[in-house]
Amino acid sequence: MEKSRIIKKICAALFMFIAVATVVAAVTLCAVFPNKYANEINTAADEFGLNRALVRSVVWAESKFNAKATSEKGAAGLMQIMPDTFDDCANALRMKNADIYDRNDNLRCGCYYLSLLIDKFDGDERAAIMAFNAGEVNARKFLSGSEVFPETAKYVKSVVAARRVYGVFDRAE
Repeated sequence: MEKSRIIKKICAALFMFIAVATVVAAVTLCAVFPNKYANEINTAADEFGLNRALVRSVVWAESKFNAKATSEKGAAGLMQIMPDTFDDCANALRMKNADIYDRNDNLRCGCYYLSLLIDKFDGDERAAIMAFNAGEVNARKFLSGSEVFPETAKYVKSVVAARRVYGVFDRAE
């Protein structure tokens, strides 16, 4: 009788530990990989036929969802687009008074640009991600055997890892 009571207590404690650990893991995961601007991201991704988890991952790697982010090199907004690229995309999309820091404008131009890169690299998302970070010319050099910039290698790994996480979120919706 005493043994079964001890086993029940151990099982209850183990169940409680697993439940608490699961909640802590979920909260930590959501803190590290937020899902801000979900509607805006989904809308822009869908408009250009992009995988939503891929777009979230690029936003996460580029700006950590900071719509006002600006890099040392001048890239700006959620998707950290260079101003000239943003202007070219906004013109191609016939966007009037586009603002690089407006999350909808930035996402729309960023998704458009990413979709162009994916097309240019024949559907190779990894190559497109490289090009998004280092430029199309550099990505083609990397693919031809030139050494990948350490920053770009790290960036690609970050986007790929984040995509796995955001892919789980997207399947849960």
